[in-house]
Amino acid sequence: MASLLTTFLAAFILAYVLRPVFTCFLALRAGKTLSAALTVLIGFLGILGLILLFISVLQQELPALRQQLPIWLDLTQRSLQPWLDNLAINFDLKKIQEIIQSRISEQLSNNADAIISSSLSTILSSGQSILGSLFGLVLIVFIVFYLVGQWDEFFKKLNPLIPPRWLPLVKQILVEIDQLLSQYLRGQLLVITILSIYYSVGLYLLGITGALALGLFTGIAIFIPYIGYGVALILALLSGLLQAETGGSLLAVLALYIAGQAIESLFLTPKLVGEKIGLHPVLVVFALILFGSWFGFFGILLALPMSAIILVLCKHAMQAYQDSAWYKNND
Repeated sequence: MASLLTTFLAAFILAYVLRPVFTCFLALRAGKTLSAALTVLIGFLGILGLILLFISVLQQELPALRQQLPIWLDLTQRSLQPWLDNLAINFDLKKIQEIIQSRISEQLSNNADAIISSSLSTILSSGQSILGSLFGLVLIVFIVFYLVGQWDEFFKKLNPLIPPRWLPLVKQILVEIDQLLSQYLRGQLLVITILSIYYSVGLYLLGITGALALGLFTGIAIFIPYIGYGVALILALLSGLLQAETGGSLLAVLALYIAGQAIESLFLTPKLVGEKIGLHPVLVVFALILFGSWFGFFGILLALPMSAIILVLCKHAMQAYQDSAWYKNND
């Protein structure tokens, strides 16, 4: 039951996100069926592109790790050994270096493809309730295709299920949710675009291999609050650490990401997204944990939009409570 609910929820949200694409095809006078088919195709090509981007980043990082690991370990040994000798600490870093280098290089050499496959399967397995079977994938495609082309008709068919006295309120709530999510998604798209360009150009100027893929990955990862930025920062620091024999690249990459985070949190998000959801940072973390535990990786992606919907519902519930006779009764 939970798997089926997750499938319908993911398909519904994907259809909502793709509605502007469908509208653009209709404006070009493509037929309704063709517009829906092209929209679904673009949506799933986009998802496939994100997966391939993630694989590309891993494929660039692992060979670099294998090639640069001896240099980094040697630098660490030469830097720390004199300091240990001055403190009269009998600690053979050279031997430890050889052991670490041998073990890690062997693992990376033999299991690079396995690491990539394992990392990818971790993401997909967390959402296996959605994509765990061919049936689930086909069901999502069918639902998205139907909803994209029949969005207005679908909601009109639900009108008879709503008591007439509640219909105006329900429509008002749906309009508010639509406006809130539309503003949020448009703002996030602008933030992602700007940050992708910023990180790609910045990493390229710093001489980091795979700057474009890593920059795009960082920009897109911003969509997942805190977690996405943290993962992207670790990958970028790893690149800076492995592609130079000094700490200069590492510090430069760290400075680039600190500046990017400051720009995003102090300017881009407040101005472009406008704090539309209005969640306290503690509640953001709580929402990520809650939806992540319910729906896996896809729950993390949907945490903030779903929280926005819940906030709108809570606002109207509070208003109804304050307007009630029981609340206003002073006796």
